[in-house]
Amino acid sequence: MRRTMAAAVLLVLLLLSAVPFSNDTSAQTELPEWTFMVYLDADNNLEDAGIEDLNEMEEIGSTDDLNIVVQMDRAEGYDTTNGDWEGCRRFKVEKDLDRSTITSPELALLGEVNMGDPGVLVDFVRWSVSNFPAKKYALVLWDHGGAFRGVCYDEKVPGLPEGEYDMINMSDLHKAAEEIYGVLGNNKLDLCGFDACLMGEVAVMYELKDFVKVGVGSGYNEPGDGWPYMKILSPLSDDPRMDERELAKIIVHEYIWSYNNKQEDPQDYPMVTQAAFDLEKMDEVAAVLDRFAEELASSGPFGSLQYLLQIYQARKNCNSYDMANVFIYDLTGYPLYDVIDFTKLLQDYILSAFPKNELIRDLCSRVRTHIGPGEDRFMFYSEADRWHPDASGLSMYFPNKDKDSLSITKIPTTYSTLYDETSFAREHLWDEFLHAYYGIDPIEDSFPTIDITEPSFNSTFSLEDQVVIIRGTAYDREMVDRVEIRVDEGEWSVMPGISGQGTIGWIYQLEPEDLSPGAHRIEVRAWDRPVTETGGNVGKATAPVMTRINILAPPTPEEGSFTIPSWFVQGVIIMIIVGAIVLGVIIYRGGPD
Repeated sequence: MRRTMAAAVLLVLLLLSAVPFSNDTSAQTELPEWTFMVYLDADNNLEDAGIEDLNEMEEIGSTDDLNIVVQMDRAEGYDTTNGDWEGCRRFKVEKDLDRSTITSPELALLGEVNMGDPGVLVDFVRWSVSNFPAKKYALVLWDHGGAFRGVCYDEKVPGLPEGEYDMINMSDLHKAAEEIYGVLGNNKLDLCGFDACLMGEVAVMYELKDFVKVGVGSGYNEPGDGWPYMKILSPLSDDPRMDERELAKIIVHEYIWSYNNKQEDPQDYPMVTQAAFDLEKMDEVAAVLDRFAEELASSGPFGSLQYLLQIYQARKNCNSYDMANVFIYDLTGYPLYDVIDFTKLLQDYILSAFPKNELIRDLCSRVRTHIGPGEDRFMFYSEADRWHPDASGLSMYFPNKDKDSLSITKIPTTYSTLYDETSFAREHLWDEFLHAYYGIDPIEDSFPTIDITEPSFNSTFSLEDQVVIIRGTAYDREMVDRVEIRVDEGEWSVMPGISGQGTIGWIYQLEPEDLSPGAHRIEVRAWDRPVTETGGNVGKATAPVMTRINILAPPTPEEGSFTIPSWFVQGVIIMIIVGAIVLGVIIYRGGPD
């Protein structure tokens, strides 16, 4: 009987082996944990610092679980070491303890390129991901930085006259981040850091919010030595399974410690900050800053800004990130002020003048609560040098007034219209406050604001999904009259029943079957006034806020192939097992062997 049962089991196994499965069971190669990409734009007076930093990376080098790849563009005349080559090259960084000579293999010679072109940045990331795939990716933009003005200044650009330069501005940064998101298979970049001056600014981080998990940047100008790459990469090499938040904390800590440890190379520096930001919380911060800005721009009993004197005092005394800040004057043209320190001082000044003003107390407190620092906050980790305990590391653009009636000397800071071109200024109210403060002209009726909370950018749906839910919030102090939506730049449609005062939620349903397979652009906007009887708009509308969704095409079998449905395979397996059991029972009842 045992031989008979064994034969039955063997029959089951043979039948199962004959069933075709469509799943690919080939072994998947284990990917490295990290690819650490450095976009090293040394085509300017930072060439010698770039050579030094690449040598620092070589002290650690790539491992089985850590790829370190660099695209470096050199300049002419600043540093003559290492062959004094010019143009742009790509390296996979290998371990080498020689601090003066670059020995890592050159994997690509690109000639002269424009590192201020976002397309060149995207191409570097695409090449890195294709040749060095990993579970997690970090991207460092290395060069001069100018907050919302831009980063990666290239002094020798093909096609531009000598003396002119190009850079990655905020529109370029947004475009590059979106394309990199696509390169990563519609997944967010794990970490984007700026080894550059002044990039720890609200408007900079806002450009990355939909495409990057964690951002790292400096509030102050960075010293020429920049990040201490050996100290940063050593713990990552030792523990490559760390996540992006832990890596960001290491970058922040090692950077600050390198300029405060009383050691040479680099020497201590009296003005350094570095901070790490959870960009998935950026929309929450933007919303509370809108309420804050709107209140600051409100009018007082005499027609001017209600809190004009207190704003002036807080700006004058809070931590400034302009290297040549004297009193209220920003002499280098970078009027960037610490958001946290400003709200603390402003709250004190306003409550001193208006002790019962609970609204401003609440708004200032909410700004600090949402921003941090704190593990569950937007700015989840930050450090500063020991001389600036009030520097949190997050800055906000805050120019002086051109008609400074509160100052005898009247030295203005020119308002940069480049700020108006940032996504943060277009979609939110801080620039509205700046214009009000700049001209001492209160905002009687600010623009409404709107955001999309669901779905996340570039979410994918199939035709089998019943509906695609689009939802978010809109805000206006007086009234949100209506919320409109459009798909692929078509006609605007009003969402029925959506209106109210203050913050309101909205929701809209799309049916996937009404959308063709592929990518679709979804835009929403809010209005604060109804249309007129003649159909005209007399109110103000938000700048359209956009997200993108993808509709999957139905699967089509390859030509000449036949795919067996999974339900059919499962049914066959069940029938085989039942049949084998019945056969075994029949044989067993037939008597012993």
